[in-house]
Amino acid sequence: MPTPDLTLQQLRAVRTLAASGSFTKAAAAEHISQSVLSRRIKEVERLLRVRLFDRTTRQLHMTAAGHAFLLMTGAVLDDMDMRLSRFMSYVAAQSGTIAVAALPSLAAAVLPDMMRGFMRDHPEVEFEIIDGPADEVAERIESGTVELGLTAHGDLPDGLCFTPLLRERFYGVAHHSHPWAARSSLSWADFNGETVVATRPGTSIRAITDAAFNRYSISVSPHFNACSAATIRGLLRAGVGVAALPAFELQGFALDDLVAVPVDSPGATRVTGVMYRCSQDLSPVAARFLDFMHTAEINTPRGVSRVPEGHTGGLPGGLRQA
Repeated sequence: MPTPDLTLQQLRAVRTLAASGSFTKAAAAEHISQSVLSRRIKEVERLLRVRLFDRTTRQLHMTAAGHAFLLMTGAVLDDMDMRLSRFMSYVAAQSGTIAVAALPSLAAAVLPDMMRGFMRDHPEVEFEIIDGPADEVAERIESGTVELGLTAHGDLPDGLCFTPLLRERFYGVAHHSHPWAARSSLSWADFNGETVVATRPGTSIRAITDAAFNRYSISVSPHFNACSAATIRGLLRAGVGVAALPAFELQGFALDDLVAVPVDSPGATRVTGVMYRCSQDLSPVAARFLDFMHTAEINTPRGVSRVPEGHTGGLPGGLRQA
């Protein structure tokens, strides 16, 4: 026997009538006329080939088949109501999962406070955080693994947009026994001839320092390529070289045996912000979080300043940005 093709309207009509015990009350609850409600009940009974209600001029009673029908379909309606409620929360940006890829320094120093502030008004939102270098952040956005990327500005792959949020100053970092310990500021030229402990190619820091060294024809000894700030910190403490690092990378550094001297040269800043796909609509909750990041209070440490909303943050012209 084929399964009858019943609609949610028809299922709700049966449940409302059973709960109210009256066509008048049920029709009012469903915001329809009694005649429309009566037709819906009769159509359900026709499709099921069974009476669900015994009707008299004064009384309405459910049949045994009616009770069995409610028992078996009630869970369907409850589940649908729950799912629709969740979907409406999703549409209203009150629930859902926000997948964010972020530079490790930003994931540790910026994202937590932003998440906490956002979740005060959106307690049902969940976050999925994936930290990694700049090239991996861009790859995850391109592939659709995440919707938002908290990263540094650089050459934007086709189809990606960038909104600047923060500007970080670069510092020359070295062991406290290094001559830089007596300096109040440095220039890129001070790196000439030094052994530089650097991040690997593909990272935002490496792109900025390589560009600066090339621009000013600065010759440095072979790099020690490191994958993490902790490794760089260990190498600097061992006195094997110096590093050029933006302010957020120094968060968590115990500088008791290291010095961090600001670099006062053009290009000695890193602009960080939010990257996302230009052509794809963000989910409602991700779009709400993006708006929130533009206005959220950020505890900026030494060497970090907020890029005012609507400003480019010193980005070169012609680049895609929101």
